[in-house]
Amino acid sequence: MKTIYLIRHGETQANREGVFRGRGEVPLSPQGLKQAEELRAHFADLKVQRVFSSPLRRAAATAAACFPGRAIELQELVNNLDLGGWSGRKKKEIAAEEPELWRRWLEEPERMSFPGGESLAAVKARARAFNRLLAAAGEERIAVVSHRSVIKCLLAEALGLGSRWFWKFHLDNASVTMLLHDPLRGFVLAKLNDTTHLSAYVFEWD
Repeated sequence: MKTIYLIRHGETQANREGVFRGRGEVPLSPQGLKQAEELRAHFADLKVQRVFSSPLRRAAATAAACFPGRAIELQELVNNLDLGGWSGRKKKEIAAEEPELWRRWLEEPERMSFPGGESLAAVKARARAFNRLLAAAGEERIAVVSHRSVIKCLLAEALGLGSRWFWKFHLDNASVTMLLHDPLRGFVLAKLNDTTHLSAYVFEWD
């Protein structure tokens, strides 16, 4: 049986300020760096054999701190959702200036296509390809450091969820979600949004 740890990157200042990140490069905050160290302690005895990360700095830095001395495979398939014109903007600002798109984001994000960016359907297609890679991998313990939207897509694909799935999962910064996999059962969700290793985190609802 294979164990896959899906790790959301540590906190950034943009998380605290309610700013959409998307593909923008934002560093880990001091709290995010502490969370990465707490992740390292959490994984110290779990003997992870392979580590994938989104190429964005906040994810790669989390992976490097969590798994020191290990090779980190930067993987475009788990890069963040491209938010286009929403990247770098405050959520309150978007809600006020683009109320119809904001309503869609809250009520039916699965149908979202972000202005100048990517659709969630496209991210879900990337997730499908990456899950095939995970299923075929020879290692029994694999860690993946990525982003909230991407991990949600990985879960939706792994569990065969159709419509209206995006807001059914909540994922905090530096949380750990665990999937099991074997050839007969496929993917099984074993743990969701584990934050018991963290001393503090920001609860991010929208």
